[in-house]
Amino acid sequence: MTTDDGSGRRAARVALGETGFERAAVWSAVGFAVSYVAFDAVSIATAAAASLGATGVPQSLAAPVAGGIAVLTAIGVAAFAAVGGGVLPAALLAYGPFAAVLLRTVGPAPYTLPFADPVPFLAALIEPLGVASAGAVAVGAAGYAVGRVVSGIGDGPTGSDSSPADGSAGADD
Repeated sequence: MTTDDGSGRRAARVALGETGFERAAVWSAVGFAVSYVAFDAVSIATAAAASLGATGVPQSLAAPVAGGIAVLTAIGVAAFAAVGGGVLPAALLAYGPFAAVLLRTVGPAPYTLPFADPVPFLAALIEPLGVASAGAVAVGAAGYAVGRVVSGIGDGPTGSDSSPADGSAGADD
C-alpha cells in the first residue's frame, strides 16, 4: 500500500464519518419540522401572554427564535461530529433547521401554495433554500472541527490498540 491510500481513507472518513447519513437525515427532517413550528408556538405563546394582560411582550420574536434555533443546531452538529459524524452528514443535519428558519423569516408566506400560479411561490423558495445550503455547509464544517476537538479525536488514530472498540476490555478477566 502507498501512503496515498491512507490519506484517501482519512479524507473519506472526514467527509463521511463513521456514523451514517441515516441519522443525519432523520435529525435534519425532525429539525426542519420542529424549527418550522417553533415560530408558530412562540407566536401563540406571545398572543396568549398579551391576552392575559402581560405588558412589554414584543410583537415579533422571530429574530430570537431564529438565533436560538441556529445555536441549538450548531451545538447539535458539534455533538454529532464528536460521536463520529463526518462533514457531509453534519452539513445535512444542519440543513433542515436552517431551511426552516430561512423559510419562516425570508421565504414565502407559511402554509400557502397558490395552485393557480405556483411559479412565484417556487421562485421564492430558491433563495432561502440556497442560503440554507451555504449556511449548513459552513456550520457542518465548523461543527465537525469543534466536535472532533471536544471529543479528543484530533490528528491521532481514531481507535486505541489496547482495548476493543466495543468496550468489552476486561470482560474475560
